[in-house]
Amino acid sequence: MQICDSVTGSQALPPTAVALGLFDGLHRGHQAVIRRAVECPGLSPAVFTFRFDAKSVVTKKNYARILSPELKMAMLEKLGIQVVLQPPFSTIMAMDPADFFYKIIAGFMHAGAVFCGEDFRFGKDAAGDAALLQKLCRENGIQFTTVPPVEDGEQPVSSTRIRNALREGDIETANRLLGYPFMTAGTVVHGQHMGHSLGFPTINQLFQPEQLIPRYGVYATIAEIDGKRYIGATDIGVKPTVGDSFQPAAETHLLDFDRDMYGRDVTLFYYAFLRGERKFNSLQELTQTVLANAEEARNLLKEKV
Repeated sequence: MQICDSVTGSQALPPTAVALGLFDGLHRGHQAVIRRAVECPGLSPAVFTFRFDAKSVVTKKNYARILSPELKMAMLEKLGIQVVLQPPFSTIMAMDPADFFYKIIAGFMHAGAVFCGEDFRFGKDAAGDAALLQKLCRENGIQFTTVPPVEDGEQPVSSTRIRNALREGDIETANRLLGYPFMTAGTVVHGQHMGHSLGFPTINQLFQPEQLIPRYGVYATIAEIDGKRYIGATDIGVKPTVGDSFQPAAETHLLDFDRDMYGRDVTLFYYAFLRGERKFNSLQELTQTVLANAEEARNLLKEKV
C-alpha cells in the first residue's frame, strides 16, 4: 500500500477511486464507504484522510483516536486500499473547497470516482458539502456517490457513539458498532515486575498520545504474538494498589504465556468488560482477583483462540 503524507510530493499516482473521510475507528459506516471504492472497476482504490498534527487544530469536541495510526493503516490495507493520502490537517485546513477539489481530488489523486458519507464536509471552515462535491465532480467528469449511513438500533453508526461506549466500558456495543474487536497497540515496557513474583507475569503497555482510553477496569482480551493468539485479562488504569505510576497503562496477564516481550509491539483485542478498577487491601487479595479474572477471560474467549 502506498502512503503519501503530503500533497507536495512527486509521487505518481494512478487513476483512483477515492473514499473521503477522517475514518477514525474505521467502523461499519466507514467500511461501507471504503468498500464502494474498493469495488469500483478500473481504478486503484484509495483513501483521502488527514492527521491532526497539533491539538490546536483539532476541531472535534472530546476527540480521541479510536485506532492508532499504525493500526489504521494496517486495517485500510486489509480492506483492500492501495493508496492512502494523509496530509497534516494544518496544511489543508485553510484551503477553500474549490482549491481542495482541484489540487487534491482531481489533481494529486487523479480521481475517476469519489465516494463519501452524506455528512462529509471539506474546505476552510467546512464550507464544502456533499452537494458541492457532487457538482464539482459532475463538471469534471468524475463519478460521484454518497453512501448512506449504516444504522444500528435505528441510529447511525458513528465514532461518537463508539467513544461513548468505550468510555463507559460497554465493549460489546463498541465492538458491534466497529464491526471488529476494539484494539490497542503499544510497546511492552518495564513495570515493577511484581506480577511475576506473585505468580502472574504481566506485560505493560503505555497508551499513545491522543489515544482513547477505555473506562478504567479489567477486560477480557486476546493478544496476537508471532501468529498465535493468547487469552488475557487486561487491567487499564493507574495501578491504585501498587501505586507505581500515575500514567494510564494497560497491564495484561496472558494465560499460558511467559516470555520476555520487553521492547516488542503487541496488539490487544478487547472482548468484554469484567470489572471496574478497585483498590485491594492486600497483595494476596490482588493475586486471587487477577487469577480469577484470567479464568473468567478464558471461559469467555476459549472458542476464539
